[in-house]
Amino acid sequence: MLCHEITVSDMLRTTIPEYLPLERPLIIFDLETTGLSAGEDHIIEIAYEKILPNGEIVEYCQRLNPGRPIPAVATSINGIRDEDVRDMPSFASLCFELWNAFDGADVGGFNITGFDLPFLKGEFAAVGKNFDYSGKKVLDAKILYHKMEVRDMMTPRTLSAACKLYCGREHVSAHTGAGDVRTTVEILEKQLEKYPEFRDWNYIAELHGNKKLLESVKTEHAPLVTLPVQSTGTLF
Repeated sequence: MLCHEITVSDMLRTTIPEYLPLERPLIIFDLETTGLSAGEDHIIEIAYEKILPNGEIVEYCQRLNPGRPIPAVATSINGIRDEDVRDMPSFASLCFELWNAFDGADVGGFNITGFDLPFLKGEFAAVGKNFDYSGKKVLDAKILYHKMEVRDMMTPRTLSAACKLYCGREHVSAHTGAGDVRTTVEILEKQLEKYPEFRDWNYIAELHGNKKLLESVKTEHAPLVTLPVQSTGTLF
């Protein structure tokens, strides 16, 4: 999906604000990248659904030219090839557009605390901008997943596993930015519907600051951004 920012209020809405009141927009986002090392690897696709307090959604997806060949292992995971991004803009050329999109909004996703947020911060840092998200509310569906669901030792708590558990379907568009975002929104809807305790931003903040819970997310099949810059040869 290659698209520009469009309002799709008549086509796509979410129940999230009915359970968790929003004082400002909530951006559920996902990144596809060339690797795990912020500052050395780069974003090749960014997708988000900006949820407005009234439940309307602004949808965005954009592929980016990383300025270097995409490793074969990355292509094997996300399907994005060099020729797919050859004529796409760079992150630097869109940094002000993306900055404005995230400015004044809270953020959500699946494993964004371990990957997407620090990676996005690294990309902004490379163009001289400090993406400080410490003042934003964060809603990470993976953290909620780890809090409430006992792990099946044969099935790591991935986005695909969460989709099957909460939504009752297979996640057929895994590792596509727009597909991962749409699935994450659906998972969050189901989590908020199932667990009333998640309908409190203060409780959400406590979970996201729980070191034991964060360690669980970190150690169980949860790829993290590598800092300082050093390529690991593995991908998200």
